[in-house]
Amino acid sequence: MKQTRQRKKGKLYNRKAMALLFIVFLMLFCLVNVLVRDKEFSEKENRMLEQKPKLSWSGIESGRYMKQYESYKSDQFAGRNFWVAFKTRVDLIAGRRESNGVFKGDNNYLLEDIAKPNQEQMKQNLKAIREFEKEYKDIPMYMMLVPNAANILSERLPNFAVTENQEATFDAIKKTLGDKITWVDAGKALKAHKKEEIYYHTDHHWTTLGAYYAYEELAKTMKLDTSKSPKLKAYAVTNAFNGTLSATSGYETGYEEPIYIYVPEKEKEAAQVVVSYVDEKKKTATLYDRSKLKEKDKYALFLGGNYSMIDIRTTADTTDRLLVIKDSYANCLIPFLTPYYREIIVLDPRYYYGDIKEVMKENKISSVLFLYNGNTFVEDNSISGVLQNGETE
Repeated sequence: MKQTRQRKKGKLYNRKAMALLFIVFLMLFCLVNVLVRDKEFSEKENRMLEQKPKLSWSGIESGRYMKQYESYKSDQFAGRNFWVAFKTRVDLIAGRRESNGVFKGDNNYLLEDIAKPNQEQMKQNLKAIREFEKEYKDIPMYMMLVPNAANILSERLPNFAVTENQEATFDAIKKTLGDKITWVDAGKALKAHKKEEIYYHTDHHWTTLGAYYAYEELAKTMKLDTSKSPKLKAYAVTNAFNGTLSATSGYETGYEEPIYIYVPEKEKEAAQVVVSYVDEKKKTATLYDRSKLKEKDKYALFLGGNYSMIDIRTTADTTDRLLVIKDSYANCLIPFLTPYYREIIVLDPRYYYGDIKEVMKENKISSVLFLYNGNTFVEDNSISGVLQNGETE
C-alpha cells in the first residue's frame, strides 16, 4: 500500500512538473514574441510580411480586423521559418503533401494551388479593361493569361489533390472580354511542351523556356515580323536557384535549379537598349540585373524585379511602341519583344500610381498587351483602379 501511494505521488509530481514546464515554456515563447521586433520583408519567402493592423470599430464589426490580426501574428511568429519546416516534415511523415497552398508533386516539382477567383473584383477589372479598349479603339489590345503549373502539369500533382478549374475560369474571362481584345492562347503553347522544363520546380514562375514558347504564340497572334529577330541561344546564368514555393512550403529546401537567359548568337545583331526606371530615376543599358543572382530571389535578374513603371527604348528599326500591363511573369518574356518596338513601357498596377492616359498620349502607344499569370489576375485588386482612375485602390 505504501509503495502504491508513493508511486501515485511520484506520478502526480511528474504531471505537475510537466505542467509547470509547459507553462514556463509558453510564457517564455510569448515573451520572445513580444520582444522580437516585427519584420517588414521576408527575404526567404521574397514577400512583404503582414504588419499590425490598426484597431477600428468598422474593422471589428466587419471581422476584417481579426483576419488581418491573425495574418499578422502568423507572419511575425518568432522562429516562423523553423516551425514551417518542422510542420512540413511532420506532415510528410503523416502522408500529407500540401503545405501553405503548395503541393509537393513528383520529380521535385512544387505546384502552387490554383487560386479561387475573387468574382467581384475580377468583374470590375474586366469591365475596366473593356472600357479602356473602347476609349482607345484604334489601338490593338491583347490579353495573355498564363496558366499556372498546377494546370499544365496536373499529372504531377499528388494523388487526390483537388484544384480549381483554371481552364473554365480562362474561358469565362475570354468570353467576357469579347473579340475586341485579342486573346493569346499561352495554354496551347505550354501544353505542347509540357514534358520540357517550362516551369521552375521550386518557384511559382514559368522558366525562360516556357516564356519563349509563349512568345512564339504571341508573335503569331500579333503578326510580328520575326525576320527582325536574331537567332537566339540559351545559357545558364546560375545553377543555384531555389524559389519562393520552397520557402513558403518548407519542401525541397535543398533543391537547386538553373535560370537561363536567351541572347543573340551574333552579338552585333542584338538590339541595344536603355532601360529607365521612371520613379527611381535610374537608367541602365541591360535588361538583366546580375547583382540579383547573389540574392535569394534570383528571378529578379529579369528587369531587376518589379517596378511601377519601366521605359525600355531600343535601336529597333520601327516606330511601334508597346504598353505592357503586367505581373512578374512578363519580366522574362519582355526581352524577346525588344527587336519589334522602338519603345516598350512596362506598368505593374500593383505599384503604379500615375495617370495611364498620360502614358498613352505622351508615349504614342501603338499596341497594348495585358500579361498575367492566372493566379495573380483572378485575385488582383489594382487593375481597375489604374485603368479607370489613374490610381490603385
